[in-house]
Amino acid sequence: MRIVIIGGGPAGVEAARAAAPHATVTLVGDGPPGAWGPLVCRVWLAAVVAGERDIVALGARAARASAGWQARCATDLAALDVEPLAGRGRLDGPGAVLVEGADGAQSRLEADAVIIAAGAALALPPDLAPDGERILTAEDLGKLRAVPTSALVVGDGPTGFELCHTLSLLGSAVTWLVPEAAPRSGIAPEVDGYLTRLLERQSVRVVPNSRVTRLAARLEGVSAVTASGERHGAEVALLAFGRRPDHTAVGMPADKATTDVYGQTKLHGVYLVGDALAPVAASVAMAQARAAALHAVRRSSEPADVNDIVLAFMEGPQAAKIGRLTTEGAVGSVTVALADSLAAHVMDATEGFLTLAWDYGGRVAGAVAVAPRAAEILAPVAVARRAGMRLEDLAAIYGPHPSVSELAAIAARQM
Repeated sequence: MRIVIIGGGPAGVEAARAAAPHATVTLVGDGPPGAWGPLVCRVWLAAVVAGERDIVALGARAARASAGWQARCATDLAALDVEPLAGRGRLDGPGAVLVEGADGAQSRLEADAVIIAAGAALALPPDLAPDGERILTAEDLGKLRAVPTSALVVGDGPTGFELCHTLSLLGSAVTWLVPEAAPRSGIAPEVDGYLTRLLERQSVRVVPNSRVTRLAARLEGVSAVTASGERHGAEVALLAFGRRPDHTAVGMPADKATTDVYGQTKLHGVYLVGDALAPVAASVAMAQARAAALHAVRRSSEPADVNDIVLAFMEGPQAAKIGRLTTEGAVGSVTVALADSLAAHVMDATEGFLTLAWDYGGRVAGAVAVAPRAAEILAPVAVARRAGMRLEDLAAIYGPHPSVSELAAIAARQM
């Protein structure tokens, strides 16, 4: 059996790992396996929060992280006899993939199943295209040659928060042009308010209701014009926009892109997973990719259960969420301060919170946290949700002390 996977990012690599023990696998990607655009921004953010301020050192650190991870992925896939193939892949019917190399040469691969994990394209409005010099995306941070004295962040979402945080810590005067009434991460309103106040304390100027309609690069910097006619200028502009799938780029007919619980489309044997299906998070994409791969090779597999996956963004502090809150159907919640955990005092980082929610049966429904290592705080909540635990079950758990993972049980014991 032969499986062809289009896309070498987190989802494509995970699909290859899952399918390789049971089939002949070819991984088609226009970059090395393991290449992942958001990695540069994540490395910069982590390094800046840790105190790094040298642009050259930041670029070198990101390059090392990318190269090291790609080398690790290549080694792992080689051990599984996965064949990497450089080029852009697109469907040529249900059982075939056309691959176009960098030199324009094409080859055709026959396959019993095709898994499309090709990611998604930035959803940029008209007249807001990056130029790689003055107008950049989060993936272009490595193109900065010096810390900009001033910067515009245009857009919203988790990337907007992360870019504002990174640039303000570096010392740039940051203006955030937010298209709506307030910044929104899509995680939870309480997270948005908490992080917005944090950024404002770092002198980030948040300008709501500022939908940018035109962005122009000039010799001395950039100029942005909003729908209301306001003008804003800075040395550089960073674009913070979401992504949307581009099915035509991979040859998927729009009327065939509907999927079942395994990601299988209306084209038999063709799967859509991760951002190619609907952008959410790399962890969600990887879970979907594994489920699709095991289904494609006819191994026992359940559909990906993405409801128990912790979603996280930012650093210093991190924001994380799992499951449902009271605004999403949970019937009650309790909020505890990070300072209720001894570990916070050990780390000398007591600012933050955890909100734990439950359903009608008293079962753990979800949680949200803003704190250093917030994703670790929610790890026990993920296990509790998966196991169908009630609050009293979680309250009876005493983990390593002191550790931030104790906070979920501390919250449960307050009920």
